[in-house]
Amino acid sequence: MAMDAKKLAKYFRKESEREVEYSKALEETASKSRNLMLKTLMKAVSLDSMKHSLLYKALAEMLENPSLITEEESQAVLDEIKRHIEEEREAIEELKKLLEDPVIKANPAAKFLIEMMLRDESFHHSLLQRLYKAVVEHHTLTEQDIWDMVWQDAIWHGAPGG
Repeated sequence: MAMDAKKLAKYFRKESEREVEYSKALEETASKSRNLMLKTLMKAVSLDSMKHSLLYKALAEMLENPSLITEEESQAVLDEIKRHIEEEREAIEELKKLLEDPVIKANPAAKFLIEMMLRDESFHHSLLQRLYKAVVEHHTLTEQDIWDMVWQDAIWHGAPGG
């Protein structure tokens, strides 16, 4: 199913809207339950659908308006991502410790929820590390890049007559 960028962007926007509707339906289902475990898991799936909606929207926008990160923004983002990577690492350690707790080991539902959070935190940690390396470092638009783009094809390179 090969599509051009415009058609793909349209498809991604439609999928984004579909995920929002699905999230709302899940919320409605969750609200009807009195069981905290069921309600919590339905809400978690609903939130994942909202996340998917945002990802589809980002895909559409990337295809419609590709942009780079500026040098100033990059440093701020790098610093924040480093902090978040450390927070995720700490959460992973805490969750692993909780899985060793006898109370958690004896309660299958509690163990399931802790394992679910551990899976998410491990994914977030890996995602943030990849984001740090792949997106921010390799797509930073520096001032030098801007000057190179400005003068690359200029005949006079800033001086009258050459």
